Amino acid sequence: MSDNKPHHFLTIVQTVVTANCITLSVDDEEKKLRHIYSATGTFIVMDEAVRASTMIPEEKTAAEAANEFCFYMLDNLREEGEEVPTWFMRL
Repeated sequence: MSDNKPHHFLTIVQTVVTANCITLSVDDEEKKLRHIYSATGTFIVMDEAVRASTMIPEEKTAAEAANEFCFYMLDNLREEGEEVPTWFMRL
């Protein structure tokens, strides 16, 4: 099952990013969050997701890792003051 962890992670992240982009594109009348749902913004997040998919700690499930990833990487979901989870932090 752990062989599929990166794939499961990417499937969850891709689904969350897609749903988030759709929601934001409809609700963001003033285009203040366009950097999140633009093609470039989405590309950057998914590029980071591919990298992060190879770094998931053994003790985390794909869903746990995807949750941490999305709720940090997507500006509109991030809590104020939230720090990048250490497992996918760039050093």
